[in-house]
Amino acid sequence: MANYLQASLNADQLSVQDYQKEAINAGIVHLGVGAFHRAHQAVYIDRLLAHDNQQNWGIIGVNIRPQDSQAFARFVEQKGEYVLKTMAADGATRYEHIRSLIEQIDGAQAPQDVDAALAHATTQLVTSTVTEGGYYLDENRTLMLDHPAIKADIEGARNTLYAFLYAGLKLRSETSNGAITLLCCDNLRHNGELLKTGLMQFLAAKHDNKLAAWVAQHVSFPCSMVDRITPKPSQQHVDDVRARFGVDDNMTVMGEDFIQWVVEDNFAGAKPPLDLVGVQFVKDVVPFEEAKIRILNAGHTCVTYQAALKGLTYFDEAMRDEELKQYFTDFIEQDSIPAIGKSVVDLPAYFDIIAQRFSNANIGDTVERICTDGYAKFPIFVFPTLEGAYKRGLTPSKTIQGIASWFAFMQLSHQGKVGTPYHEPNKAALAAFTNDEAGIQAFATDRFLWGNVPTEFPEFIAQLTKAIQINMTKYA
Repeated sequence: MANYLQASLNADQLSVQDYQKEAINAGIVHLGVGAFHRAHQAVYIDRLLAHDNQQNWGIIGVNIRPQDSQAFARFVEQKGEYVLKTMAADGATRYEHIRSLIEQIDGAQAPQDVDAALAHATTQLVTSTVTEGGYYLDENRTLMLDHPAIKADIEGARNTLYAFLYAGLKLRSETSNGAITLLCCDNLRHNGELLKTGLMQFLAAKHDNKLAAWVAQHVSFPCSMVDRITPKPSQQHVDDVRARFGVDDNMTVMGEDFIQWVVEDNFAGAKPPLDLVGVQFVKDVVPFEEAKIRILNAGHTCVTYQAALKGLTYFDEAMRDEELKQYFTDFIEQDSIPAIGKSVVDLPAYFDIIAQRFSNANIGDTVERICTDGYAKFPIFVFPTLEGAYKRGLTPSKTIQGIASWFAFMQLSHQGKVGTPYHEPNKAALAAFTNDEAGIQAFATDRFLWGNVPTEFPEFIAQLTKAIQINMTKYA
């Protein structure tokens, strides 16, 4: 693909970092090469590679899911290269030729090649984006040992992140023996701690005490906070790149112009100087995580079901709906920011940035996408504001309104009365939440969703019940 792009039409419109790909060596293995990785970490690394003496940080991109092998084959065909299309709220559009993924391995077909990459002495960093569900941890951070994928992996299969890390780190401990950093880049609070917790439980289940001791001594698990709205890949952008540059790039990815990466400064091996390209190294990621999760993610989650109930297609439309725009402002100013309390982050300024980003009509982020997986999102994104507000003596009425809209969406979706499809991997967990007194009670007291809030603050149950009744009347 590189030759096509360099000799393409309108080459002056396509920016490319100033380095020779042939001179780049791999220092990073990335597990889970989806659209977000290609619009985020791969972009930062692409920029780093253009700096003096930083040519040892190329990425080996690894697919670990058999269901993604077909799409990954096209990526291999393109030698890991693709166009990133960035769109700002004012319509300004930028195209970048990203080349940082210098090698590709389909771990679903050649797991031993992944092991060799993880074990290689030059590999200093393993990054991962396998989505929230890819860590198989329950609400108590306990590894789901009964899950079929985990069960099979403990017996030697290769379904999950843990199986690949186990085999690769085991080989590394027996060969190059070098210290290494495992940097989780998924959108999870305390993500480094979660990865470490899951992996150590997996090693315990494998009864590999020797490797567990090695990991404790040679591996670090920094937390990180990642941010860039990256919609699902769209044929529209593939067609645009083909028309503009005369190349077939099926891996074209599009993102907003905002990008952020905050990383805990905790590296076991060599540390890439990503601060040269805008990454923030900090002692504690938590304040940045909290701001993002409670303002951006919770804002998305609490607004999106109301947008779906109103029949909106794109999230930016919600920001042009006067009622929803006001709701979002009230949710942040009345519930979210007060529940966070003091922060090193300028929260009102951060809220202004998020409001602008949410209004970006060029992103085309769908309400349907954001409605997906509600059962997993509410405990992570919304619960902290719910609990934090009550603990500060506040009534989180806007948060409760957002929760009630999810319940109404669930019911009306089940009845076929809402146009937005609901994709819910945990559908079975919603079965008890029927549209009657018993179902609302089950929903309002669900420990996975709301923890101890219903027992510590019983007024929550009555307040949520009332809000559900209002929502059902409003949207039914």
